[in-house]
Formats: sequence, C-alpha cells, structure tokens
Amino acid sequence: MAGKYLFMLRRYALLPRYAAEILRSNPGNTVKLKLDANVFDRLYLCFEALRKGFLAGCRPFISLDGCFLKGPFGGQLLVAVGRDGNNQMFPLAWAVCEVESTDTWSWFLELLATDLGTSEGAGYTFMSDQQKGLLAAVSNVFPQAESRVCARHVYCNFRGVFGGGLEYRKQFWTIAKRNTVNHFNENIEVMRGISHEAAEDLLKRNYKKWCRAFYTPLSCCDSVDNNMSEVFNAYILSARHKPIITMLEDIREGLMERLHKKRDFIGKKEIMLCPRIQIQLEKHKIWARGWNAYCDGGFCYGVREGATQVKYVVDLNQHTCSCNAWQTYMKAYEFLLEPLNGPQEWPTSDSIVVAPKVKKVNGRPKTKRRYGVGEDSPTFTTPLRMTQQGVMEA
Repeated sequence: MAGKYLFMLRRYALLPRYAAEILRSNPGNTVKLKLDANVFDRLYLCFEALRKGFLAGCRPFISLDGCFLKGPFGGQLLVAVGRDGNNQMFPLAWAVCEVESTDTWSWFLELLATDLGTSEGAGYTFMSDQQKGLLAAVSNVFPQAESRVCARHVYCNFRGVFGGGLEYRKQFWTIAKRNTVNHFNENIEVMRGISHEAAEDLLKRNYKKWCRAFYTPLSCCDSVDNNMSEVFNAYILSARHKPIITMLEDIREGLMERLHKKRDFIGKKEIMLCPRIQIQLEKHKIWARGWNAYCDGGFCYGVREGATQVKYVVDLNQHTCSCNAWQTYMKAYEFLLEPLNGPQEWPTSDSIVVAPKVKKVNGRPKTKRRYGVGEDSPTFTTPLRMTQQGVMEA
C-alpha cells in the first residue's frame, strides 16, 4: 500500500511535463494547470480534435456533470459532454478539481467558453442535474444560453416527498415529455386530480427548465435528462480509481480509439441517416400512419390526426431537422486525436507541483456514490440466510 501511495503522490510532480507534452503534440490543445503555493489545485483539458469535432458536427447542446475520484487524494472530475448526430455522447472537455462549487464550475465554464469562442453562450443549451453551484455558474458565465435541469433528478426529489407510486411516476414523465404548452397544462390538471399538493409542488420546481413543452428549438435536442454525462461517467468508471496522470491518459487514449472506431463505423455504411436516427424515423413512420397531410402549394402543410380535430401546421422552410445528418456525423469524427509519448520523452519543466492533502474519512473508503432521496440503490440481497440451525428463509 505504501508503494502504491508513493507512486500516486509522485504523479502530481509530473503534471507540468505532461501538460507540456500535450501542447507539444498539438499547440491547439488547451491545458490549464492551477496551483496554490505549488500545491495542485485544478487541471483543465480540452483537445483540439474534440473541440473542432463538436463545433463541426454536434448539436449546440452540452451536458454538465461532476463525479468523485476514488484515490486517496479525492477530488472531483468536472465534465462537459456533447451529443453527436447519432444521439451518442461526444466528450468535449474535463477538469480535475478539489470540490464542486460555484467557483470551480465558473472557472471550468469560463475556459470552456473561450474554447467554444462564445462569451455569452447565445445559441447553446446546457443541461445539468442541479449540483452544487452549477446552476449559478451557468447563468453567470452563459447568460444568453438556454439552461435545463435533468428531469430524472427533479423526479427523485419529487418522489422523496410524494413516494414512488406508479400513478405519480407515469404522470410525472407524461408532464415532462409533452411537446406543447396546452398538453402540459392538461396533464398538470390530470396530476391535480391525483393529488392537488403534487401538482402544486411540480409547478414550484422551475418546470420551464425540465419540461419539453418550454424548450427552445435552437439546440435541436428535446432530451429531458442528463444521460450523456451519466454515460461518460460510466465510461471512465475504472479510470477514476487510478493515479491522476494514468486516469487522464486512460480517458484520452479511450477517446482517441473511440474517434477512430466511430469514423470507420459510419464510413463503411452506405446509408443516408445515422443508425439510431433511422430506427427513430421508422418508429415515427408507424406513429404517423393515422395522420393526414394537406399542402398549401408551397412548403407549409396542415396535418390532422385521422378524423379528429387535432391539427398542427408544419413549415418545411423552418424545419429544424435536416436530411444531412450522416455528413454531420462524419464531421464530428473527422479530426484526429494525437498520441503522446511516454514520460521518458516529455519536455522538462522547472515547475514544482505537490499533491493535495490526503482525504481521510471515517470507516472504510467508499467507492460508490451516495444515492439521493427517492433514488433506487442497486442492492443485491438473497431471500435466504445462514444460521447455526442451517439455511432459513429471510
């Protein structure tokens, strides 16, 4: 254990050389190392290949989240994750810091704004899960951006108050996923019929940030949850136990291979649409069988559901979805993430970096996150137990 601890401790001293190697491989990469009296404080990374890929081929939609690091020095990994043309994660930037707070998130987002070339965030949408200081940081750094909160986390808080009954759960998600304000209002009234207090509680939970009916179409994404960040956190789960440079290299090398595989995968397919979008389109074809369309002679259509009076207007001139999703997907993955040399070839540096203090907690080190109020923790139990008299039913 002592040898492992010393190895993890010494990795911090190599951070200036590691940062120099990243910039040597591509001066367009962004590396920001922040120290406090030579003690490690924060490290921000954004690779040019990921930045260019995001700007060229991803929606202007960014999921933000933070996760715990599992080593003796603790800390948090802050991440910004985009969504590619196939509705899959596209990591953009990440940072190691001590804690999640308005200060650390503001620092991270200011660097991200510089990399994206935006000062106010106009045209961008940010999804978060209401973590410590995050909402305040987003509104301060990107005042013109649309801000959303994860409906799943809102539901967990709602469930903690009203319980996890099936009727509550189904109606909550119906409310969150309705596309129009009228449908939202109708389903709020349905919830009011179930429980007046529950309906009033939802209306107090900043519903315009987690209900689809109030989203702007600028992001071209109607997601109501923060799944992309959760997917990335699961993707790097094993790396979070490792020394800081080993962890960062695992993330970088994994993404370098991912870019390569995604580029080859779509390049070998003779298709007009990305695979997941094609599946989604086929589902919509089935749903649309009962609808009729009437053209005005131009690019405007009236659509009606069967013989009912449910009608909508579709204007193809202002349609937010395009049929070049395949080309857009390719643009996201056409940039190469460069390999790096090993420590023996890294540039020398006179900077001194000392590891932060070891985080000591009572009891055995915890490797799993604490589940929030109303969340289901994946517990594994057995209906049988062993006693001195033998196996008995629990």
